[in-house]
Amino acid sequence: MLFYALLDRAFPNSFPIKVFAVAFVGTHVPLIAVVIYALIQTGGIAAHLDVLALLLAATLTGCGGTLAGLWALLAPVRRMNGAIESLERGDSIPALPDRHRDEIGALMRLTNLMADSMLRRQQQAQTAAQTDPLTGLPNRRGFDARVPQQAPGAILFLDLDRFKRVNDTYGHAIGDDVLRQAATVISAALRREDVVARFGGEEFVIWLPGATRDTAWTTGERLRLAIASSVRVAEQPVTASIGLALCAAEDRRETVIARADAALYAAKHRGRNRVVERCEEAGGETFAFAPGRGLRAV
Repeated sequence: MLFYALLDRAFPNSFPIKVFAVAFVGTHVPLIAVVIYALIQTGGIAAHLDVLALLLAATLTGCGGTLAGLWALLAPVRRMNGAIESLERGDSIPALPDRHRDEIGALMRLTNLMADSMLRRQQQAQTAAQTDPLTGLPNRRGFDARVPQQAPGAILFLDLDRFKRVNDTYGHAIGDDVLRQAATVISAALRREDVVARFGGEEFVIWLPGATRDTAWTTGERLRLAIASSVRVAEQPVTASIGLALCAAEDRRETVIARADAALYAAKHRGRNRVVERCEEAGGETFAFAPGRGLRAV
């Protein structure tokens, strides 16, 4: 590194110039010295100005060709530098050629391995940041990443009834098992395009893209019945209350979630284990679903 450090002081901004300086001193300087000595011995420099001019032209041409060749030869190094800068910005990069067997080829293979490793770690970190570790469902951040800010559909806000009592009576380990059961049941009852996330505690939020009111109510009832029939704690059924809010194309996601949350509060207030919609088009009136009888104001 000492020799490189010395060259870096002389030529700090260009690696090709460093290589050229070594090549020039090692080859051109001795050759020029020999030619000049020969000219002196055969009549003096003044008698051979034409030869000196030819020597100068040849030297300049050779230097230019050497620098151009070095610049071209170091193209893989520049590509590796660009790839590393892209990785630093979080961009994906195409794989570098790895068929070459010299030192540059080895560096490109190592750059490819480093890029693959960094991208894999970034993806793992992103997945971990967007996933609820207990249930394996997306968390709030994952929900936001998967659900558009504005799109037609419906949102269901689901909360397990009296879940605090489960934790207080049976302990948090049993409570965690209930949450995992609920997550499995909810996921199994949804369409492939639907998105379910755990928002924290015993709250789950479901996005139903393109859902009509009938579809949303049917899905909410299906979830409510599936949880009541499948989720158990000490052989006792666990129920869920669900708030429903329809989302028009111009509605923002956070606004619809707030409406679904308000409908959930109404479901809790009116006895739990039911689906409730807070309907803005009806002046904020709250509706519940009665199987066999459709919607009814509450």
